[in-house]
Amino acid sequence: MRIALDLQGAQTESRFRGIGRYTISLAEAIYRNRGHHEVCFVLNGNMPETVDLIFDSLSNVAPLHSFHVWNGPDRRLGDDWYDIGWRKSASEKIFEAFTESLHADVVHISSLFEGFSDHSASSIGQLPRSSLIATTLYDLIPFIYRDMYLPSGTPSEKFYLEKIDYLKRSDICLAISDYTAEEAVSLLSLNKNNVFNISGSTSDEFRPIPHFDRREAARKFSLNRELILYTGGIDFRKNIDRLLGAFANLPPDVRRRHVLGIVGKIGEIPAIQIKAKAKSLGLNDADFRLFGYVSDHDLVELYNSCRLFVFPSWHEGFGLPALEAMKCGAPTIAAGTTSIPEVVGWDKALFDPMDERSIADKMLAALTDDEFRAELSQRGLERARLFSWDQSAEKAIKAFETVSSHSVRAAGGVGTNAEYRALIDSIASVDGATDEDLLSTAEAIEVSFRETKRRESSFDLSKKLKWRVEGPFDSSYSLALLNRETARALAELGHDVALFSTEGPGDFPPNPHYLGQNPDLNAMWIRSQELGQRDADVTSRILYPPRVDDMASPINMLHHYAWEESGFPLEWVEKFNRHLQAITCLSPHVEKILIDHGVIVPLSVSGCGIDHWDRIVADPTFRLPQTGFKFLHVSSCFPRKGADLLLKAYGRAFSPRDNVVLIIKTFPNPHNEIDRWLREAVGDRTDFPRVEIIIEDFDNSRLKALYEACDVLVAPSRAEGFGLPMAEAMMSGLPVITTAWGGQLDFCKPEIAWLVDYQFERTQTHFGLSDSVWATADIHHLADTMRGAFEFPKEELRHRAALGRNKLLREFRWAGVAQRLVEGAGRSLAGTKRTEPSIGWMSTWKKTCGIAGYSEHLLAEFSKMPIIFGTIDSAINAPGENIIRCWSEGGNLDEVSRAAQENRIDVLVVQFNYAFFEFAEFSRFINEQIASGMIVVVVLHSTHDNSLTPDKKLMFISEALSCCHRILVHSVDDMNRLKDVGLVDNVTLFPHGLIEMSEGATRHKSHRASSRSYVLASYGFFLPHKGLHTLIRAVGLLRKNGVDVKLRMVNAEYANPQSRQLIDQARELINDLGLDQHVELHTKFLDDQESLALLADSDLIVFPYENTGESSSAAVRHGIAAKRPVAVTPLPIFDDVREAVFELPGHDPASISLGIRNLLGELSTNSNSAKQKASDAERWRAAHQQERLSARLEGMLKALHNKHHHDSWLGS
Repeated sequence: MRIALDLQGAQTESRFRGIGRYTISLAEAIYRNRGHHEVCFVLNGNMPETVDLIFDSLSNVAPLHSFHVWNGPDRRLGDDWYDIGWRKSASEKIFEAFTESLHADVVHISSLFEGFSDHSASSIGQLPRSSLIATTLYDLIPFIYRDMYLPSGTPSEKFYLEKIDYLKRSDICLAISDYTAEEAVSLLSLNKNNVFNISGSTSDEFRPIPHFDRREAARKFSLNRELILYTGGIDFRKNIDRLLGAFANLPPDVRRRHVLGIVGKIGEIPAIQIKAKAKSLGLNDADFRLFGYVSDHDLVELYNSCRLFVFPSWHEGFGLPALEAMKCGAPTIAAGTTSIPEVVGWDKALFDPMDERSIADKMLAALTDDEFRAELSQRGLERARLFSWDQSAEKAIKAFETVSSHSVRAAGGVGTNAEYRALIDSIASVDGATDEDLLSTAEAIEVSFRETKRRESSFDLSKKLKWRVEGPFDSSYSLALLNRETARALAELGHDVALFSTEGPGDFPPNPHYLGQNPDLNAMWIRSQELGQRDADVTSRILYPPRVDDMASPINMLHHYAWEESGFPLEWVEKFNRHLQAITCLSPHVEKILIDHGVIVPLSVSGCGIDHWDRIVADPTFRLPQTGFKFLHVSSCFPRKGADLLLKAYGRAFSPRDNVVLIIKTFPNPHNEIDRWLREAVGDRTDFPRVEIIIEDFDNSRLKALYEACDVLVAPSRAEGFGLPMAEAMMSGLPVITTAWGGQLDFCKPEIAWLVDYQFERTQTHFGLSDSVWATADIHHLADTMRGAFEFPKEELRHRAALGRNKLLREFRWAGVAQRLVEGAGRSLAGTKRTEPSIGWMSTWKKTCGIAGYSEHLLAEFSKMPIIFGTIDSAINAPGENIIRCWSEGGNLDEVSRAAQENRIDVLVVQFNYAFFEFAEFSRFINEQIASGMIVVVVLHSTHDNSLTPDKKLMFISEALSCCHRILVHSVDDMNRLKDVGLVDNVTLFPHGLIEMSEGATRHKSHRASSRSYVLASYGFFLPHKGLHTLIRAVGLLRKNGVDVKLRMVNAEYANPQSRQLIDQARELINDLGLDQHVELHTKFLDDQESLALLADSDLIVFPYENTGESSSAAVRHGIAAKRPVAVTPLPIFDDVREAVFELPGHDPASISLGIRNLLGELSTNSNSAKQKASDAERWRAAHQQERLSARLEGMLKALHNKHHHDSWLGS
């Protein structure tokens, strides 16, 4: 379903009031909770300053292309005086036609009753429509109190009653309270089945401020008395006169201690009237304050400052100020009428707004009874938690779905031309227009529909397209090559191409000399000054760092995107998903990385062209002084290029006796340490083979001559997105030796290139990404391969190079690359029609089991809860959960298959542990799901075969696993073990996440370290291999050596007899060592926040594990989440958290005792190493927030579904 949200309620003067806040907050939440629905936003261009403000507000929520701006004729007649005749009618009709042109299933009008004194315009039913129209109804107060608001026979009465008529024509009415919904049905006779209460909320900015300094706030706001606060409007129903009267009736001693503050936009005349009323009641300037309009930031401080918040309004549609105050913890009392009791939720906090004495009595009780005031605050906070924008958005979307499911209309209309004609005819049918009216309206229509016409006419990608290529193009930089050759190839295909010079930090003028040498590029550069993004059909770019949030064409893309290491910045993923319609990649390697990190825009592989290399003539004057066999390496010598490995392997394979030389062509850069690597490789050897390093800059002609003068290119890269130097070498007649992992495998096939074995290792790059790996070439294998190539016949070398050249010319020409790019743009159109996948999750559930906990934490942050296929002993369904109990550990899995088919599961995620499955049954089950067309993702929580269960080895299920769309593992060791059984291409490193510690958790008492008294903590299930008895002995040694430590063991009993036995043994050990007063045991299973509170109140958390087959530890992440220093024993299970923890020197009591003692010394003095580790741990925590990882996984599953939607998995 396509939903269009009109945001005019946040563009008029209402933006300073509750309606404006409601409009923006609900729009954000609907977009956030859109699920498989498409959401766009509609703005009125006649209020341009507010268009920019809303772009700024929502640009981090939704992409620019989802905003659509329309214009009406200029209606301004003077200051705050607007046409409400012919031009208003024309504007309303343009609004209806424009929203119809968006082909939305539902158009939601945020504030229908705007436009009397501003440019806002909205109506319902003046033109034919296919969309359902929804309106938000805030209240009917002017309709009910017409004598006060709508004097008979006035233009305002006519305007409002016309809006009431429009409201009655709406298909869906979203009321903001039950009371307002009932008024709509009873007073307007709306169909109650189409009226929905969606309630409301406030922004998260409204909250109790931690460690709030009231004295500082009092100084800021010039308050010398306690504050009684009111916020809101000041018209008669707001009851300001009675509020002033009630305050004046307070006992003098109480009143003199307080000041009544009124916050809200107040005109000059109302301010004079309020002051006159106050004076008549005997109040002076010290008794009350008119704050006027304040920012939200200041308003939150005032709510946190006030002693009491009073809301005396006797008629509201909702009562937003009361909810804001309650969310900030302000003691709140309010009128007990209309919708306000729905918000406040406690009768004792209510008063009769028509009775001054009732207001005064409630104020006096709250001001003088500390217990009552505290209860008002606490109940208010609890009540406020029941209101959320996400909940309101879900109700709104449900209302749209409900009415849409019963509607016979079909979105899409009769076509833009017919809609356009209907608009012109309708406007022309209204008499009374001047020539100026007609001209202004014609201009507005042209501006409004220009974008729509162009967008719809450009959908046929087989026709000539206006294509804007952006990025650097005037240098030898690899991205510049990609951009200029892409522009040339698109032009060759017949498209209208503009080439614009820009880079990640911003735009820059291209080199005039370069433009002079390349007239075709100069012409496309000139064209870019005429063809802007909004005029182009497609804007595609490649630049670094990627900048995508300023793209504004109908289709915005990254072309030929490259990435190397397995990790990827998640903040880039969020921007790609928000602002792009498609991405093409240089290789399947890059595409996999983007999918693995949750990029859900349509992805495809465009590859890289290489036929431009044949246009380059090798420099005939270039000569190499060296003789003999020449190995060549061409790179930046960044660490990932593997030059350090190359030097070591070369030294191992050869000596000066061999007629061989290694030539390294590179250039200076901050990451290039080739001189140091060469010194380290040579060491104290006197027989190191010849190495020649070329630092000088080469143009392409000299570079090609260099290639042609050598025999073999060696590129032992740890990671490549494509490997352009390897392709250039093959085109120049050189065979290639390279690592058997990375983007180069797209053309470096085993029959063409020599592929070197490798091991996965954690990356060490300037990106500093956690949980990122690359492939480090095996030096021995590399040396043997180089030696073998050296000894190969020249004919064989030439044959391999020829095979590579033929493949490149067959599959990697720029014409084909450009055509695939155009097809990638076409995929973006298909992407708008994709559906959200139905996800199934097979796991133990809500048991005392680490994998059950892992699943629960991960899924808690999903936007939509998957269907859980749990074991037969899983917990019963909680609200919002759909658990199907259909399998048992080690049993038959047919019931899972049946349930998955019945529930039409698109993507099945299987949590794997050795004990869960009988392996033959598991293989059969996996193959069956894949054969049915389901996407299968398996999460391996262990990859370490146990010698005690010889019938359960990974190799027995490797064939089934190889067919899975993804295998997720938690450690680098897991990846290498899977590689050993032939599983690489579908394997992804996916870390455990961190739970968030609640604000209420006990914080560390920092005085402890200064007094040299320390608390150690441990955490996790009480199980073998956790080293807990060893830790107790280490504590005994520490105390024996004079270190005043206590041990808090937060180690729950596991559901097996062995755990109970270990706990009993621990108690005996504690008693034997005389540690009864120094060790506390917490062996009951605590919830996460209770555990974290205990851990947070410690100086050091210790994980003294012994050797274990587990891949990673979930428990250590809880320790890190507690934001206290963590120490671990030196084991591979902690490799993935190494950055965030201290490492102890060993596993025995003495080593652990010594390590803890040294660490406590470092921590107590806050040494440099302690500061650095604290900084590293904080960065690690940020990268492993559960919310981020859940979003990544959910995005990955959607991306796999999108990919599967377009491609046959097995075929690819």
